[in-house]
Amino acid sequence: MSQNAVEISDLQKIYPMGELQLEALAGVSFTVAAGECLAIVGESGSGKSTLLHIVGALDSPTKGQVRVGGMNPFTGSDREVSHFRNRHIGFVFQHNNLLPEFSALENVVMPGLIAGGEPEATGKRATALLERVGLGKRLGHFPGQLSGGEQQRVAIARALINQPVLVLADEPSGNLDSRNAANIHQLFAEINRELKTTLLVVTHNQEFAHSLPRRIEMRDGRIIGDSGR
Repeated sequence: MSQNAVEISDLQKIYPMGELQLEALAGVSFTVAAGECLAIVGESGSGKSTLLHIVGALDSPTKGQVRVGGMNPFTGSDREVSHFRNRHIGFVFQHNNLLPEFSALENVVMPGLIAGGEPEATGKRATALLERVGLGKRLGHFPGQLSGGEQQRVAIARALINQPVLVLADEPSGNLDSRNAANIHQLFAEINRELKTTLLVVTHNQEFAHSLPRRIEMRDGRIIGDSGR
């Protein structure tokens, strides 16, 4: 496997807007070392979320190269891309997207089973992850019975269930009050330090961004700063 978790080269994304074209990414290039933790910052419309979606194989580039763990996620069929995404990339979104009819444990287990995990081993790993994020006594609780901060902890455990090459987080504390946000920020730092998980975080929270070892700043679809390397 490549020593880089992410390799981006001359990435471009153009969206057709009638007769016009919107250039959301304009030749972005950078690498992320395995085990690295960094923030992507910039004003709304700078291209942060578009970049995250392409790195996560939720969207495809117009031009350029993307490699995650040394692999190109865009070489196969839609089904193969979906499998790659499920197996190798974890996601944490601002809206946690938990399934309300399933317990915390079931929400974490499900991506593992979809990836072909053995049920008993997947259940044990999910339980350990929920204990790791401080929810060992909440395994059977449904999302509606959990606070916003607890729901986001479930989402983080779910992102880790398949031991992904990369975890992508898009405004993971954006819906939380300052205390819960600080707890989530600390949890990300602990996961990166203890599990050596590679983390790429889009955030408007400057305190969170500056707490991370590296920050990439974007404007108008381009990288204008890369600090901490």
